[in-house]
Amino acid sequence: MLRLVLSDLRQNAGIWIGALVVSAATAAAAAIAAGMLDTGFAIIGSGTTMDLLRAGGLATLASLVVVLTIVAVTAVLGSVTRLTIDLQRRGYALWQLVGVPSRTVTVIVRLQLAVVALVGSTIGCLIVAPFVPAFLHFGLSQSDGLRNLDERFGPTSAVAVVLAVTVVVVLSSLRPSRRAGLVRPIEVLREPESVRTRTTWTRWAGGAVALLLAGLLTASIVDAGVRTSGQVLLIGPLLTAACTAIGPVVFPAALRAWTSVVPAHRSASWFLARNAAAFSVDRSSATVSALVITIALPGSLFAGFDTVGDAVERTTGSSGGGLDVQSFLLMLGGPLLVSLFGAAATVLMAGRTREQEAALVEAAGGSRATVLARAAWESVILVGTAVLVAAVVLVLTACGQAVALAVTVPGTQPHLGLQAALPAALVSLALMVAAGTIPLVTGRRRSIPLVLAAD
Repeated sequence: MLRLVLSDLRQNAGIWIGALVVSAATAAAAAIAAGMLDTGFAIIGSGTTMDLLRAGGLATLASLVVVLTIVAVTAVLGSVTRLTIDLQRRGYALWQLVGVPSRTVTVIVRLQLAVVALVGSTIGCLIVAPFVPAFLHFGLSQSDGLRNLDERFGPTSAVAVVLAVTVVVVLSSLRPSRRAGLVRPIEVLREPESVRTRTTWTRWAGGAVALLLAGLLTASIVDAGVRTSGQVLLIGPLLTAACTAIGPVVFPAALRAWTSVVPAHRSASWFLARNAAAFSVDRSSATVSALVITIALPGSLFAGFDTVGDAVERTTGSSGGGLDVQSFLLMLGGPLLVSLFGAAATVLMAGRTREQEAALVEAAGGSRATVLARAAWESVILVGTAVLVAAVVLVLTACGQAVALAVTVPGTQPHLGLQAALPAALVSLALMVAAGTIPLVTGRRRSIPLVLAAD
């Protein structure tokens, strides 16, 4: 069994690289929170009241980073894990045809993900470990009472991060791996596209809980007024989590709705890209989930802080202060790393499928320019869909808080956080276009028959 696990990892390295990269990014994000806790435990030893207060502040900040990281990891890691397994359903069907029991297929898939997660998280920790103390020093430089600490990230914390990420990856694969073992071989061999996954009751429940919590926190601003603090940090991320939880239902509908506005006859490449994105629902939803996190998380945080700042200015006549760069990077550096890497990984993982689709276009008479334009347009479609969903999150976050604050501070204006959302969208667009077109350019030397014949 071990030989099969390792040989399949080598054979499908292009697909497994996505889970590897996301595991490494998740470990890097978790290392930030682990470094804060490690630093906090170190200063507790002195026993002074000030050090205990500092340790408590670090623990609170670490818990916030963990919550924001969980929002990103839950959406991205689950999508990448499902996509990793769905892209190999044909191979799992072949295993069953040659006599491998379905239960064994499930065990093999879980072992593969455990190996990839262990290697990826180890690589991630090894890369970021030397930089965590310096990053924490920079991130805490604007925090009162937390400056000039002896920041650290020790071996024990690194091992804990590696084990935690590995466990999370394996747990996220329980349902998809079971589905891989239960699939009927003949059904998959006849169907080139992976089976559409339904939105489970757990996703609906998770989305409802996140939406309810966001509503309760927004309502609590009515009593807190301009003294609100923690609510601002959580309302936007909770709304983002709610959207990504029901993403498999929302994203395809949003994609079809806005792309139908552009006439298909205007461009053959646009027509091909729109239909490819709409047909590959699971693949597109995985990418859009990561992009929504990338755009909505920073935008919603700035929207909340700027809306509260508007209320403070109307009350006191002076600016309430915004979210400084150091605190922003400390809180969202890890989650954005996970979401950006996850978005790029979902595109690269499907490189073989995309290359075969491009070869079919060329075999049907399409030019190389049409193939590249189709890939670029598909990236634009995915980013555009994410922007629309993120815009809903920003509007709900800003307007909800503005209405709640207006009870005590009449005239409070909502701020949408576009100064963070727009750069995030542009970076996402550039990354997605590069991830979608560069593999087609580099793979140009392969002949069309060889590409189409590849399994």
